Amino acid sequence: MKQHKRKLGLVTLAVIALLAVGIVVYSGLQSKLAKAEFPDFDQVSVQWNPEGFNELEQPYIGNKDAPITIVEFSDYKCPACKRWNEEVLPELKQEYLDTGKAVLYYVDYPFLAPDSNLAALAGETLYQQNQEYFWVYHHKMSELQGKKDDTWATKSFILDLVRTHIPEADIKKFEKDLDSQTYSANVKKDLMIVERYQVRGTPTVFVNGKEVEDASFAGIQAAIENP
Repeated sequence: MKQHKRKLGLVTLAVIALLAVGIVVYSGLQSKLAKAEFPDFDQVSVQWNPEGFNELEQPYIGNKDAPITIVEFSDYKCPACKRWNEEVLPELKQEYLDTGKAVLYYVDYPFLAPDSNLAALAGETLYQQNQEYFWVYHHKMSELQGKKDDTWATKSFILDLVRTHIPEADIKKFEKDLDSQTYSANVKKDLMIVERYQVRGTPTVFVNGKEVEDASFAGIQAAIENP
């Protein structure tokens, strides 16, 4: 009886050990898969000194010659950014951007998860094809945003979004550039701007080079009207 219990105990220990090894191996495979699908901008080297917000290379809305410059730092997986896009941006667009009073530049700050990086790179890649494509992508990514803790901004999700909502885009070129991370340096530059301006989260908004503590429409309007 004792010998049987001893054998049972050894078998149990062996099973636990195998499970532990399996978990480690599975975690390693998952990590490798994540690295394969999602870009790591820490590995991207760019010899460049940030000058302002690098406006010449950023997507924008409005009049580039306007006296008022608004800059938004955003992460596609950020729920607060989704609310900002739906509640604040339309008012800014109506009051300042469409009237030629201001220009808004978009700067990537992917930091919430590995798929934030892919979402940012995809936006940059579409922008290189056509700025109109970028803004459709920006709008749909916000509208279709998944849960923050879920890995939803995958390559398949993004390709489906582009095929469905931007059918005029060159999807083959887009996928090729996305896979080769052709424009990773552009996102890296945005992250260097983030570091220079010590941006702490998203959405973060600057008006004429000064950070606005209250990124609501009222807060931004106050910063514009009372600089």
